[in-house]
Amino acid sequence: MSNTRNKNLKYNRMPQEDIERLIKLFDKWFHYFLALKGFPKNTEVHVSYYSLIDVIIRVDKRKAYYQCFHGMEINECKEAALYAYWILKLRPFTVTDIKYKTSVDACTINEAFVIFLIGFVLEATKRIKRTPNLKESYNKLLDYSFRFRNFSIDSFVVLIESIGTETLEREYPSLYAFADSQRQKK
Repeated sequence: MSNTRNKNLKYNRMPQEDIERLIKLFDKWFHYFLALKGFPKNTEVHVSYYSLIDVIIRVDKRKAYYQCFHGMEINECKEAALYAYWILKLRPFTVTDIKYKTSVDACTINEAFVIFLIGFVLEATKRIKRTPNLKESYNKLLDYSFRFRNFSIDSFVVLIESIGTETLEREYPSLYAFADSQRQKK
């Protein structure tokens, strides 16, 4: 017996011009981010447009999923979380410049870029505000978690939506220091 129920639920791909617009936007934001991180303008980078298109399509499919099965549009925070999730999974951005081949900043460029994007959206949507009490330790905690921990897509969205100003004002212990101390005990 074949299951014909739901057979007409088919994803319609977003128009090519929308994909190209988003590619240009990501490219622009990535280069802006590199400048903020202190990379010179002529730093050699590679953007895997194949992976970036995959990121864009996967987010669009998830938005269609929310619309179809939950009857809802997703907010900017959820959308940013979805983009962040897929950028971490597919790693479309690479610093290829030989001068930075041993640089931690170059190795973790996708994680840092995702933290930048999430922070930008959280601030733009007024979920967080810039205060003098913001600690760098939460960024380090996120960087470590994005690099070494596994998240389901839904848990990742919940994590990003739970970030608020008070989250960023707390001091968090360094997980890198903890990991180093555990290795030294062995």
